[in-house]
Amino acid sequence: MHCIIPAAGMGTRMRPHTWSAPKPLLPVAGKPILGHLIDSLAEAGVDRVTLITGYLGDMLVEWTRKAYPGLRVDFVRQENADGLGAAVGLARGMVEDGPVMVALSDTLVASDLGILRGCGGNMLAVCPVANPERFGIVVTDESGRVRRLVEKPSEPVGNLAIVGIYHFASGPALMEACARLKTLGIRTRGEYQLTDAMQLMLSDGAVFSTWTVDEWFDCGTTATLLATNRALLDARGGEGEPELENSIVVPPCAFAAGVRVLNSVVGPHVSVGEGVEIRDSVVRNCILGNGSRLSGGFLTGSMLGAGASLVCRERTLSAGDDCDIQV
Repeated sequence: MHCIIPAAGMGTRMRPHTWSAPKPLLPVAGKPILGHLIDSLAEAGVDRVTLITGYLGDMLVEWTRKAYPGLRVDFVRQENADGLGAAVGLARGMVEDGPVMVALSDTLVASDLGILRGCGGNMLAVCPVANPERFGIVVTDESGRVRRLVEKPSEPVGNLAIVGIYHFASGPALMEACARLKTLGIRTRGEYQLTDAMQLMLSDGAVFSTWTVDEWFDCGTTATLLATNRALLDARGGEGEPELENSIVVPPCAFAAGVRVLNSVVGPHVSVGEGVEIRDSVVRNCILGNGSRLSGGFLTGSMLGAGASLVCRERTLSAGDDCDIQV
């Protein structure tokens, strides 16, 4: 199975972390976001990936080929940020006859993608949402057949959001629909949308079905990435064994190789990269990048990038009556 993964975005909402790394390579629950996605795609039988790259794209390709040596990985660069439909259409020269999947590089779901093995039709992963105006929305009839797709509707049409995992019965048909967006000049909010390409397919008589995922994890901001870190660690448990000295680990936590923890309490919900040292600290609900250093701090709800160093000094305070102080 061939899967196209659009990953050309600059990840501006995740800055400063995305100044030096593309968003799909940011760590969560013990591995990069992209690693969790590729692992789940394997359940669907994916053995070939086409990355649509842009910002820091060489890092994405290099990491994927190294982390998954048995996976066929190719790529095409998106020069203009003109929408998801345009991005997917760039893979036209790499798509063969037969089915193809599309999976967004920052989309993680709690669902068995094995349902797509041998699937002969068009399938969309969906999830009910409270704010449908932010998403592509699926409108279905009583039988569950998709009748209409609307990108970020300004008026209420339903609450089933497309979560970013798609199975198409015909890769060439998908590519043709993406090409027609440009030929016809169909844009939504100034961009060529994959939702509009699928609407063209629907209008031509293609049949789309849906399946509802159990959970949908957002990796778009620091706050939502930390929430995803907590959810994945709770669901899958921790991993790794750090070197401990007069320290306690409160599970679940994920530790890479070479982690040292001295005179500290770590956890719950902490994901720690390779070669990290934590000293004289209390850490919970955090993601610490490879080679980072933390000393003397109480840290929660935070991310440290690779190689970052945080040293917290002792504080002296003189407070008068009825003060309310947070330090």
